[in-house]
Amino acid sequence: MMKTHLFSPRISLSCAATLALLNLPVPAVRAAAAGEESFVAKNYEHRVIYHSPQTPGFTSWVGAWKMPDGSVMVSFTQATGPVEGRALAPVEIQRRLDWPPPGLPGYDMTGLEMRNVHLKSKDAGATWEKVSADSFKSNMNGITGEPEVALSDGTVLRAVWGHYLPYNPEKPQTGFIERSHDGTLTWGPPEVMLDPKKCITLPKRLRVLRDGRLISLGGIANVPAGSINREAMAKYIEPMLVVSSDEGHTWSAPIAVVPEANRHNWGGEEFDLAELPNGDLLCVFRLPDPSGAKPQREVRWQGVLKKQGATWVPTTVGPAPFPHSGHPELLATKEGPILHLATTGIHWTDDAGASWHRLDLPGSAYYPHAVQTDDGQILVVGHIGSDDAYGKIDQSIVMDSFRLAHR
Repeated sequence: MMKTHLFSPRISLSCAATLALLNLPVPAVRAAAAGEESFVAKNYEHRVIYHSPQTPGFTSWVGAWKMPDGSVMVSFTQATGPVEGRALAPVEIQRRLDWPPPGLPGYDMTGLEMRNVHLKSKDAGATWEKVSADSFKSNMNGITGEPEVALSDGTVLRAVWGHYLPYNPEKPQTGFIERSHDGTLTWGPPEVMLDPKKCITLPKRLRVLRDGRLISLGGIANVPAGSINREAMAKYIEPMLVVSSDEGHTWSAPIAVVPEANRHNWGGEEFDLAELPNGDLLCVFRLPDPSGAKPQREVRWQGVLKKQGATWVPTTVGPAPFPHSGHPELLATKEGPILHLATTGIHWTDDAGASWHRLDLPGSAYYPHAVQTDDGQILVVGHIGSDDAYGKIDQSIVMDSFRLAHR
């Protein structure tokens, strides 16, 4: 259990819920049948777009989004400093955050120069410039990066895990929004998403819907912020979807993402969604194996949230035809299909996940984020390595690019 995923492998669903869920059919990965629309990838390229100023590099937890002018931005966590000889976090902070993991002191980032780095490309990913790198202090290996997005006026919003900032007790110890009006050079004060007296939020994605509303998805623990430590928090985590109609200043109450029978002990905050043409939301989740047969194994499940007026209601959820491979990532494309991007491969669906088809491409880097430029280029960014201890391997930020075309 490392930086971003909080579930406990000891958690399992009730027997009745497990049987009900496992009786659901698993969607197929298959070739498109004769007469069906089919898609292929063209003009594939892979390259490094950033490396830390030191080697081995630590650059992880990437986000990506389009700006209103058509440019693309990328964000990630960078750490620099000595691999050996640093003091660990004070014992009280180690206990509060259950960090570093037992026997793995290399995961404690105390004493390193930690930065939220931002890159920008004005030519669909052909070249990149570093535009900002604000600093923060934590014993954790990241506080934001993945959940960033741009509003129509160019304001950039990012969601921060405040409880991962133990050296800044003045910051809210829950999820909050910061906004930048100057292209990520400076950031405004924290704006708490939901009442910290009632819950802890763990925002993992910010997305803009077609109607202009902003959504945040991730996890929520319905306990007061600061009342429990990180390990105990895992027992309370449920998927979170909240909506804002005023550009992230206020947020709705959490919207149920999975049916009530499945919410208790769901066990994870990591999922992604893509908006279907009819306004429904296709979701792919990461969670512990609900069968209980292999409690350490993680699996991918999927489901559809049906649109009802201005909100959504969950339908059934069940296994997706993909192995686990980090945080799920979905991209609704201009060509129509929705892509599922992972280290294990890139797949597309045009029937809301009833069937999936693999593109003839390598898998992505770890924890990918994907955007499609105005001219149709698909850019997939991620980091080399996985959830690694500081200095363990030479990480870098890489990008895959391709176009989607009819066969």
